[in-house]
Amino acid sequence: MTAFRSARPAARAAAVLLAIGFVTACDGWPAAAPEPAPSCAAPVRCVAVGGLATTVAFSPNGSRYAVGGFGALHVFDTATGATVASMPVRDFEPVSHLVFSPDGSRLATPVEGGVRLWDTGTGRPAGTLTGHSRIPMDLAFSPDGTLLAGAGHNGVVRLWSVATNKTVAVLTGHTDWVGAVAFSPDGTTLASAGQDGLVRLWQVATGNVTATLTGHEGPVQDLAFAPGGRLLASAGNDGTVRIWDVAGGAAPHVMSGHDGVVYTVAYSADGASLASGGWDGTVRLWRAADHAQAALLPGWIREADGHMGGVSGVALSPDGHTVAIADGADRVRLWPV
Repeated sequence: MTAFRSARPAARAAAVLLAIGFVTACDGWPAAAPEPAPSCAAPVRCVAVGGLATTVAFSPNGSRYAVGGFGALHVFDTATGATVASMPVRDFEPVSHLVFSPDGSRLATPVEGGVRLWDTGTGRPAGTLTGHSRIPMDLAFSPDGTLLAGAGHNGVVRLWSVATNKTVAVLTGHTDWVGAVAFSPDGTTLASAGQDGLVRLWQVATGNVTATLTGHEGPVQDLAFAPGGRLLASAGNDGTVRIWDVAGGAAPHVMSGHDGVVYTVAYSADGASLASGGWDGTVRLWRAADHAQAALLPGWIREADGHMGGVSGVALSPDGHTVAIADGADRVRLWPV
């Protein structure tokens, strides 16, 4: 029985911990993955990760990408697929999320009670940030790299100073778990969202809420600012992706098409397109100009009943030519676009 078919998990991180996209054994540990769908052939590139990939991110300059999951945390060269660094993670500490620092020298991953920083060149630990009561459900670096935000199970968002590894602010207001955080490109605003279905905008300098965006019917799983910072995308359990005008306050554009929870959303570096992935096992590419669906990328893992395993991680390369997909398989797929 798969986690997706039995229940729709409460959050993206929870979905990872419940073994997205593959069959679980009776004792709760991952069993052998089902027969994959035939989607890993040219022009699609597949890179084995030595574990089960559930999250993926490109470095800011696009020269590298990182993949995490069960028993896996690696940094790869984008052009060649060669392994640049492998981090020592254990199977029982799955990497549910990861994020590059703005200069690409560090990688942040959630651990029990906080965050672990890694040197992306050597794969060695580079610091630990503490303070959360459990494993953070999402992470985000500020654009200048001085702050790291962590989304908490207890409804708080914690801000750390990367230079000192100390907490500098604790933002409260959400009524349940916070599953997503994102800094605006200028670093002045932090967006957060989660179980209560609200998207909150915080002034980073003061910690005050400047706006609360409503409209999603149920929890919000992910957030992404568009370049320029005027638009904010949100992914929800209601199967929609919503585009908010955070500067002008206009009603959001609602993009529908996914069957079930949308777990992840990412803008291209030029803001011209948006990628989303979800429970239905698909990645959908949307045109920012008219909010229409431009492409549909099928899943890789096929379950026993024919359903495609859910996509938990998607990233767009900075040059806009590649979509990286993590969906619980033992490899990450790179699609040309």
